[in-house]
Parts: sequence; structure tokens; C-alpha cells
Amino acid sequence: MNTRQKKAIGIAAGVVAVIAIVALIIFLVIARANPQENPFGLEMGQTLNADSTGVTDNGKSFSRTKPIYAFAHYPDTDITKNQTAIMSVISESTGKVIQQQQIEENDSTEVIRMDLENVDWEPGIYELTFARSGTMIGTINFSLHQ
Repeated sequence: MNTRQKKAIGIAAGVVAVIAIVALIIFLVIARANPQENPFGLEMGQTLNADSTGVTDNGKSFSRTKPIYAFAHYPDTDITKNQTAIMSVISESTGKVIQQQQIEENDSTEVIRMDLENVDWEPGIYELTFARSGTMIGTINFSLHQ
């Protein structure tokens, strides 16, 4: 192979690499602009509704002197309910999981409720996470105050 052929191959490879990078960037921009809708609903509050399957005061700032209830609502659409669901609360200041609940789903799973043990937690910022079999489904950042 002579120098001219090597140069042509090098230029062709560079052009292909540039096209691939541009295509990836376009894909990522489109994917970010059109996120998939999460069919699960997360909510938190301090006042339970009449049937205790949700809250009437969904929010993100809570008093630590009252209990906090967290819910993950399953969609009505057909999803496979045979996974391990995990709800966790993580302290933003330490990065540590301070409370966790694990549930084995079954066909009757419609909502998961976690009663937060927040009375002894320090005021600050926390994150509620909901995952199914290791895949993050959703999060809520919330604050706890006196």
C-alpha cells in the first residue's frame, strides 16, 4: 500500500468517525427533548387520604415532628409485576441510605407505601428513590425541617 492509499484510508476513517459522533449527538439531543413518560407515580406527604393509599398534601418540604408517608403507585397499563421493588431514603449530606424497604411484587401490587421514620433525622435535604430490580424508576428530593 502506498502513501496515497494510506492517506485516503485515514481520511475516510476520520470522516466516518465524525459522522458517527454527529449522529450520536443528534440522537442524544432528540432523546433528551422527548423523554419517555414514567408510568409510575411517586408522592410524599404527612396526611393520608381516606383509604390510606395516598396523601392529600403531596409536597417536598416536611416537618420532622410529624410522620411522612411515601407512595409508589403502579400504572394501570400492563407491566410485569414479578420484580423486587425497593424504596430508599438517602441523606444528601452523607450520601448514606437511612431507610429502605424491599417488596417482592406480585399480580396484586398496585401501590407500595413506606412510612418514614423521620422523627430522629436531622433537618436537611433527602432523596426518596424507587427502583425495580436494580433499575431506577423515579426520585423525589425533599427537605426536612423542625
